[in-house]
Amino acid sequence: MDCWAIIPAKPFHAGKSRLAALLGVDERAALNRRLFGRVLDAALGTFPADRILVVTTDPLLLALMRGQGLHALEDTECGINAALALGSRHAVEHGARAIVALASDLPNITSGDVAALRASLSDTPSCTIAPDEQEQGTNALALRPPAADFFKFGPDSFQAHLAAARARKLPVRVLRRTGLALDLDTPENYRRFAKEQRIPSGAMA
Repeated sequence: MDCWAIIPAKPFHAGKSRLAALLGVDERAALNRRLFGRVLDAALGTFPADRILVVTTDPLLLALMRGQGLHALEDTECGINAALALGSRHAVEHGARAIVALASDLPNITSGDVAALRASLSDTPSCTIAPDEQEQGTNALALRPPAADFFKFGPDSFQAHLAAARARKLPVRVLRRTGLALDLDTPENYRRFAKEQRIPSGAMA
């Protein structure tokens, strides 16, 4: 099965605006850079570079990814679902029969998590959804075959993706793994992450 990984990524200075009360612009940019690097390393542990696609509006990140042998597309519509739709179409045009979509802000993700997500797909049409800890949002999913109009990221996206899979009569699996469940979308999540990493208050290494 020719499977691709797609990672939509905001410019590092633009992400994590909900953490503005805790972190300044430069600190948030450093955090986003660190999180993206973690997700990319996990993807590279499972996928070859030429089967990884980053979709972003950041011209510097586009150039960096292309320089490392990855596919990189400019997100002209500025939204995660549009970015994944664009990425899915590109992957299909290049022979993909399945995709793994990964949020770019998973601090504990490992290559084992990505491998488990990829391996969860069968050789027939199917979908796997990895929810967040509250089982409200979606942090990653795998889909065979790729479909540009499938993605429902946003509030309550876990249930929305379950409904989308059922509407297409796709066998659906829920993959619950620690490395895929934690994101840093709220100040509470960040505080816990910072405590676990022993990051001083208001600082980011």
